[in-house]
Amino acid sequence: MDTMNYKDYEIVNYSPEFFTEIVGLQKYLWPTYAGTTATYLKWKFEENPINKKFLGAVALYRGKVVGFKGFFVTRWRIGNKRDDILMLSPADICVHPDHRKKGLFSAMTNFAIEEYENAQYKAFIGLSINTSSGSGYQKMGWPKIADRTSTRQYTLVGLINWAFANKTGRSPYKHQINYGRFGNIEVSDKPKPYKMHSVIMKQKALDNKITLFKDADFFKWRFHNIRRKYFFYYHWKNESINGYVVIETIDNSTSGHILDYAEAENGVLRELLHYIIRKRHFDILSTWNFNLREGFSQTLESLEFSTTNLLGKIEKKFPSEFPVLPVFVRPVKKIYKEEDWLIEGIDIRNIKNWEINRICSDNT
Repeated sequence: MDTMNYKDYEIVNYSPEFFTEIVGLQKYLWPTYAGTTATYLKWKFEENPINKKFLGAVALYRGKVVGFKGFFVTRWRIGNKRDDILMLSPADICVHPDHRKKGLFSAMTNFAIEEYENAQYKAFIGLSINTSSGSGYQKMGWPKIADRTSTRQYTLVGLINWAFANKTGRSPYKHQINYGRFGNIEVSDKPKPYKMHSVIMKQKALDNKITLFKDADFFKWRFHNIRRKYFFYYHWKNESINGYVVIETIDNSTSGHILDYAEAENGVLRELLHYIIRKRHFDILSTWNFNLREGFSQTLESLEFSTTNLLGKIEKKFPSEFPVLPVFVRPVKKIYKEEDWLIEGIDIRNIKNWEINRICSDNT
């Protein structure tokens, strides 16, 4: 389907001729990132090694771009059964203020479902959905399979420093992260794609879960997001890496988010995280905490990560200020059957059938 007529609008596939207008439109979604939008979109959609094709639905009004909905392609595996499962994450959705509340969100979504249903994509998975788009997906009948909750580790001094920095833009305590090799731990600002992949391959494959496929090509590309800063912690043993942790920061924040991690031996992740905490590299350290691997969940608990600490209680008391954001899934079918919810017999509606961390999201 090349074009869908909707009211006074045309919904069409993305084409390079729309790129400049889409970049301009994004200022209504990410006003503080206006100077990086073109580079960001090219990295995210054009340079993605999984697809290498810019996927998106564009809403036109009298020939002008007034709406955009991109689709970020991810590749998934199920143990040693399959590693070629492609999914689409809705991303960077924006409608011009003059054309909102006219159904363009739903129109672009329906266009994409019809456009991609005969392609190789198995499902949509929304991992960067906000409260606004979340209500739209719910109205369209997309099932929520989880909430994107986090568990955190911090000291009271760290929490005060973070709060002060957030409010004033100045931090009383200046964090200093030194790069280099410190005993068996290396701190770097660069990924080691082949070594990281080698750790992944040494981990036990989960035959009953859908997990993100991460190879060297993925790691080479993934950390070029101009809107994020990444810190890489590697654990060395006998001159090879047997574990790593990747931390992400946003907009010079003093909080760090655990983006990705892997270990070839038990205890490696605990040693890396303990090092990060002891060195006070971040005021707050957080990670998504739904359906974690049992061993990693126990590691976090032993390091005093919690959802019920002071910050967790504040979030619960003020839900409008700290909304819990959802994870949605849906088969890439206009009319779906029960079997379309299954991949190798695994039901994608059950969060227990997934292993998801922040690196799975398009917004990291």
